[in-house]
Amino acid sequence: MEKKLAVIAACLVAVVVHAAPAAPSDDDFALASSKGLAAPVPLKIENVLAKPVLTRGAPTQWDGVDLLNPSVVRLNGKLFNYYSGYDGKVWRTGIATSSDGVVWQKFAGNPVLQPDAKSWDVSYIAANGAAIVWKGKILYFYQGRDKSGRTQIGLATSSDGFKFTNYPKPVFATGAAHAWDSQAVGDPYVIAKDGYLYLYYLGQNEIATQRLGVARSSDGITWQRSPANPILDVGAYGSFDENGLGEPSVAYAPPYFYMLYTGRSNTEIRNLGYAVSTDGIHWKKMSVAGLITDRQRAAWDLKVICDSTLLPVGNGKWSVWFGGGDKAEPAQNLNGEVGMATVDLTQGRNVAEFDANADWTKTPIRSTDVVRGSFPIEGDAGKRHAWVGPSTFFTFPIEGAPSDKSLVISGWVPAATISKTTRTEGSDRISVVVNGTEVVSKEFVNDDVFTISVPLKSVRAAAHDADYAEVEIRASRSMVPAENGSNPDTRRLAFTLASIKTQ
Repeated sequence: MEKKLAVIAACLVAVVVHAAPAAPSDDDFALASSKGLAAPVPLKIENVLAKPVLTRGAPTQWDGVDLLNPSVVRLNGKLFNYYSGYDGKVWRTGIATSSDGVVWQKFAGNPVLQPDAKSWDVSYIAANGAAIVWKGKILYFYQGRDKSGRTQIGLATSSDGFKFTNYPKPVFATGAAHAWDSQAVGDPYVIAKDGYLYLYYLGQNEIATQRLGVARSSDGITWQRSPANPILDVGAYGSFDENGLGEPSVAYAPPYFYMLYTGRSNTEIRNLGYAVSTDGIHWKKMSVAGLITDRQRAAWDLKVICDSTLLPVGNGKWSVWFGGGDKAEPAQNLNGEVGMATVDLTQGRNVAEFDANADWTKTPIRSTDVVRGSFPIEGDAGKRHAWVGPSTFFTFPIEGAPSDKSLVISGWVPAATISKTTRTEGSDRISVVVNGTEVVSKEFVNDDVFTISVPLKSVRAAAHDADYAEVEIRASRSMVPAENGSNPDTRRLAFTLASIKTQ
């Protein structure tokens, strides 16, 4: 079919162009101040399995032409894969389950979602979705097509992972007239962070240009678009994504967010690319060529690699499931099936600690990204430290952290020097705040080294059993050395950090 007349579906099917809908009533959410674009961070796809792990059905079955768009979540100790099946006419959603992510068993009740003449998603597609476990339920965000032919994003929910209830209307509509996403939205991918759901999605405008955006929600139904949209654009001439991009999948591995996305070349060969962000909003592309090399491709995915989904498996490693096919088509009919690989996001460091005296040449990660609000590490070997301002942040991964240990923060506070520089008497109070809750504090009157210990059970409780704890270290006072005329340093300084470790 003509690329500009296709509907977003499996592997970057483009969008039907219709008259622009009425502008939605969006309240742009405020962004946290950006910490700047990420450093050039390498990423390598490893252990690409030679054979697909989930294959299409018999030619007459609902998933007999293409089986793509995996979305994998963990529920009650089992892996659930919500995938898209195509029979040559309609895209539907099915389920497969697994204990190891390699051997899958298709659900006997498939498909579990399909277009419904009595609902808003009346034709062609009820698939290409993203699942997330949220407050004890599975939320499945998927692409649907209404009676006017407009592609939008709907929601189905499940308590057991198998039986779904559809929300009666789209939960994420196309953008305002003439906006970058005015004609269609699709390719949803959802992550949870700090009590919110973040939706990464593909948008298309009147001239069929595809870009990526992000929106935020507290309930999965009412969404606020980011004023920074679009957050990722098509590639330059000659790049692997010059014809289009889409199908984002996002992982948070502190201090960075990583995005895998599908790129389409000018010959419709598809591959995965990646981008990195320090805040999940402002992204920097890291590849002009695809991540999976020709040597890693097998016959079954020789022309198309797309539709990635990510799931952490421990020790900084993530499993990656992706769609693949042996036909370079812009839409469907790819002989699509699902493959599996692994990616390591630790970047050669212990993600659960900060050590100013570590060998930072072994990782591309910047210390100022690990401890946000800090200045670059300085000092002699064995005595290195990082100055910080009145407030600094460190993201601590809670999953797998032993409850009988403590988070130990070591540094130096110039309490007497601050009193002299600012010509004010008093003490310095260093507080440790976890996800907005103060868990411990200490007072200092003299210039002194300090060690503050926080039991990990207190960290876990303050973080309400989230996957990550946002640890803020606050100082009640700070100074600008240059203000007393004896030092040219114009930075606002509060204390130094030597290490943050689990002991």
